[in-house]
Amino acid sequence: MSIFKGSPYRRQGGGSRSGGFDDDDDAGEASSGPFDIGGTKPIPFERLWRLWSQMEGADQRKRARLTSPEGEDRMIELPDEILVSILSRLSLREAVRTSVLSKPWRYVWTSIPVLNFDANNISSYCYRVLLGDEYNKWVSGVLAQRRGPKASNVVEFRVCYDLDKASTSHIDRWIKFALSNRVHTVELSLSNLFTRPFPDRCYILRHEVLGLSELGSPLKNSSSNMFVGFKSLKTLSLKAVKVDDIAIEYFLSNCPVLERLSVHLNSALRNLKVVKPSPLLRYLEVVSCELLETIEICDTNLVSFTYAGKKPKTMLLKNAPKLVEVSINPYGSMWHARAMFLQHSSCFSQLENLQLTVCQPKLEILGNYILPELKNLKQFILIVERLFNVSLLGFLVMIKNWPNLQRFVLQLNCNGNHWDDSLKEAPRANMREAARYRHPCLKVVEIAGYCNACDFELFKHIIEIIVLLEKIIIDTQDPNSKPVGYKQLRSGEEQQLRTLVSPGVEFVIL
Repeated sequence: MSIFKGSPYRRQGGGSRSGGFDDDDDAGEASSGPFDIGGTKPIPFERLWRLWSQMEGADQRKRARLTSPEGEDRMIELPDEILVSILSRLSLREAVRTSVLSKPWRYVWTSIPVLNFDANNISSYCYRVLLGDEYNKWVSGVLAQRRGPKASNVVEFRVCYDLDKASTSHIDRWIKFALSNRVHTVELSLSNLFTRPFPDRCYILRHEVLGLSELGSPLKNSSSNMFVGFKSLKTLSLKAVKVDDIAIEYFLSNCPVLERLSVHLNSALRNLKVVKPSPLLRYLEVVSCELLETIEICDTNLVSFTYAGKKPKTMLLKNAPKLVEVSINPYGSMWHARAMFLQHSSCFSQLENLQLTVCQPKLEILGNYILPELKNLKQFILIVERLFNVSLLGFLVMIKNWPNLQRFVLQLNCNGNHWDDSLKEAPRANMREAARYRHPCLKVVEIAGYCNACDFELFKHIIEIIVLLEKIIIDTQDPNSKPVGYKQLRSGEEQQLRTLVSPGVEFVIL
């Protein structure tokens, strides 16, 4: 007798559907579009066995017992928790495809804890727009089968597709599903990496969806399950979602176990206030919030802070004693980065990891590269958007006041369509002098995007100033992104680089 009997997801028949997803009555049946709900091609049993064998504690002798002499695979007789663990290692669409293996398998997938609706494999933007309705039906169809006990074991809910306010009714229901079922991770990424949404078309997360009034107080007729969901939320990521100050502040005040908050491409946020939030909040990301005017971060246990955008009118950062990782992209040159850095130097004194993204200026000014001392900094990643063929020695001056730095990564991004090769200015005498010092601790240096004479000059200075250098990596970028007129690194040039490196230093060219 099958052990499926009595299991909540091994029922025979489809059952009724209600609770907000009634319009997807064919959710469990096979379809032929890119967002198959049931899928017509089953997952091979051998792959499932292979996944199980890779799991810790898998019993290979049990596999032999569960495979009959006639070749009939009886994997379905494994305990429920093992079957769910196996399917959790598949993508969501692959897990759903197991429903057509046999009748007992039909509802096993409905107990997997992660619902990752990622469809970024569809690269054509026009095709993605045309398939928006299909995507909405796919998500709603899956959620229609995750009600009751099967909804309560969902820990991660992720939507990743180009959607806008035309899908408001669907997205509203998805958010309510996630929050009312104690989901730990909620991610709404409604714009892919290659497109930037029009602000007036973005989905708006309205207060009433969260059970709030326009002023942010709880609505009297709101479901109590909604507020229970806030108590379980650990990670919240909102990309291309219009969410205002009141909603963000409500999340920060009413999610006691919130650890990560990420807000990207938000044109509704004006004032971000993170003051005495949940003591568990460790990671904060604020990226491309173009209308943001003020940021106030005080009395927090933040470990990591990422900010990308123009410098707001007011930016207050104080009393963050555990902050050890910072990433800043001021959408400008070193002058903008230095101004933001100096303003908050007291909170950056304990940093161990720092990442800066800057645009390289036409003319190097020594003062822009002199940053405060960071005694605890161990790793520095510098991303430079290059448009001009000018000296890079200023970036060595930056690390002069960081005596315990051990790893320095310099990523040089050349835009081949806008590269200006006419400007070839040699470094000024004061810059050369400032770049001549002995760094006592740096061990690993990586230069990604190495491509011309200015880079060679930088390479020579690195060899000269670093006392304990153990490894240096030169990563030549993809030829398609190189500046016009650039020639691939020739063997003679490679040998010239190698002759500068001491025998005991590991030298890698990629």
